[in-house]
Amino acid sequence: MAIYRFEAKIVKRSAGRSATAAAAYRAAALISDERTGLAFDYSRKRGVLHCEIIAPVGAPDWVRDRARLWNAVELSERRKDAQLARDLVLCLPFELTHEERVELVREFVGEVFVARGMVADVAIHAPDHRGDDRNHHAHILLTLRPLVGAGFGPKRRDWNEIEELEGWREAWAVAVNRFLARGGHETRVDHRSLADQGVDREPEPKQGPTATAMEREGECSYAGEDRRAAKERNRKRAKLIRERDDIIRELDSERRSGRGGSLSQPPWKVRGSTWSRYLYELWQAVARSITRPIMQLARGKGRRWSKRKRPRKDMG
Repeated sequence: MAIYRFEAKIVKRSAGRSATAAAAYRAAALISDERTGLAFDYSRKRGVLHCEIIAPVGAPDWVRDRARLWNAVELSERRKDAQLARDLVLCLPFELTHEERVELVREFVGEVFVARGMVADVAIHAPDHRGDDRNHHAHILLTLRPLVGAGFGPKRRDWNEIEELEGWREAWAVAVNRFLARGGHETRVDHRSLADQGVDREPEPKQGPTATAMEREGECSYAGEDRRAAKERNRKRAKLIRERDDIIRELDSERRSGRGGSLSQPPWKVRGSTWSRYLYELWQAVARSITRPIMQLARGKGRRWSKRKRPRKDMG
């Protein structure tokens, strides 16, 4: 099934980043930074399937030159902690063809960002050969200043509002679902959280690029351990939910045959050995998950306390 992902970050000088380096890496290009004199050469990078710069109607020609565009962004910012660009990562549906994915990104970026005066540098990447072969994704660099005439205008602080981000997230889900429906695919994506969707599942923690690289090399990482632990908890949760559903169906069968209680009553008022067994097993599972770490901690402290010599009482 299609996976939803809309990740947004800011390229900041305070974090040691530059817009020229970010653009060079995403487009697998060579860009020289005129401000610092550094050259960023990623021309040997593989996996970049498509690159283009999307600019507002009437934009000057130099905007579509990647090196000139991001050097202009760098030179327009004076502060050493300046915010330079907005960096988006979008997961693209593997159900679509490459041409459909390109058209999806182009249409979304044009309607949501470029129409408001931003310049977008788009790069579509293939899945990493060492990872999931369904992980088609797009990197989008957006200017924080709108084009005004032949140059950049003042920064739009309202573009950093949470409401704006939520609107973009929803717009991306709508665009993806529109293309999936257009291609005859039944799967859909949802930008809402699992809780808002009513899905009883724990969100898996994010695994960054460093941890991902370690895991691919066969090394364990803290992030990888956290993700595997969350998957295991979700597996146990799903098993309990299946058992609960089986019990509910069994109770319903008993009710229809006249041997059980009514499901219209609250669960704690339903009588029957089946429901009691389920509650007991559920209580046992919860109790073990709570008491086990406490008992381990207590045993550890007990061993340390047992090594201490207790002072004898003075009998004199």
